[in-house]
Amino acid sequence: MSRRALLSGGALAALAGIAGCAPAQTGYTPSGEGIVDVVVPYGSGGTDTWARFITPYFAARQPHVTRYQIENVPGGESITGTNAYVRDGVTDGRQTLVVSATTYFQSILGQHAVEFDFLDMEPLALNGTGAVLWTSADTGIRSVEDLIGNSAQYRYAGMSASGLDFIPLLALEALGTNFRGVFGMEGRGPTRLAVQRGEADLDFQTTSSYLSQVKPMVDAGDAVALFSVGSLEDGEIVRDPNVPDIPTFTEVFEGLSGRSDHHELAYEAFRSFSVPGFFYQKGLWTNAGTDPGVIEDYARVVDELNGDEQFMEEAADALGGYELVAGPEARDAFREALRMDPEVLAFAKDLLREKHDAVLD
Repeated sequence: MSRRALLSGGALAALAGIAGCAPAQTGYTPSGEGIVDVVVPYGSGGTDTWARFITPYFAARQPHVTRYQIENVPGGESITGTNAYVRDGVTDGRQTLVVSATTYFQSILGQHAVEFDFLDMEPLALNGTGAVLWTSADTGIRSVEDLIGNSAQYRYAGMSASGLDFIPLLALEALGTNFRGVFGMEGRGPTRLAVQRGEADLDFQTTSSYLSQVKPMVDAGDAVALFSVGSLEDGEIVRDPNVPDIPTFTEVFEGLSGRSDHHELAYEAFRSFSVPGFFYQKGLWTNAGTDPGVIEDYARVVDELNGDEQFMEEAADALGGYELVAGPEARDAFREALRMDPEVLAFAKDLLREKHDAVLD
């Protein structure tokens, strides 16, 4: 990632709005001079933890910011807080939004209560992750080939079909796997344990959880890694540098013969949902129309943090072993993924409703 020069005087003047010089915004009451308010449309959990970890590092590198103030506004599967943020319409940098894949998916799937559109909003800093589909050696599954045209039905352990689990569900659909989802589990810990106990056959773990919880079982011969979601590099899906020995699903799919239109649609949906779901999973955002100087200042800070060895060491767990991505560098790829072909989006919605009994408004 290239290093950026410090802001020009004009951009600094724009960012000075953070310090309390900008006019009041409709429906928004600033917390005080030098404070950046951050709306997190979730309660406690991974996204809230990420926001509370990362924002002090930004504050330390922004001369007009003393601290960030987190406000949790949960409800409606993150729709309530995100709607409120967009309604306030703050564009001077004094209020930002932290969201993750759940929020992106609400917008993509067109839930009726959604009042936001990430095609218009501006990313300030994004953080991706990877994931691995794996199985217990006790299932008898030894490779991805065993998931193609299998006669016995496999059970996939998940939390919600319309959440992040939708990505591995699309991958399995693209393979033509005979499977059914078992949903309602409360986290990735329970889904992993379900496979270990023989209550399910397949599980999808983020790369960091895979490395700490599953890889030791793989090394011992008790588990089998099947494929990873990969990483995004120059618009192409490549092997995840944190699990370079595991093939990506893209590699697996492209090696298949006799692919039907159904399989192709499932794969295209997999690619589109993977970009916001994993490659840019968590992010700090601002409204459309935000001053360019504010956006560039965050890009500067991202570059500084990625080049700071101490920060990267301290952030290893919070960032999952991946660098931050500056908003301007991710914007085009993110928006391209959201501009899904209508046929692919219709396929995805039908699959959720008809096969996984998901309720879409």
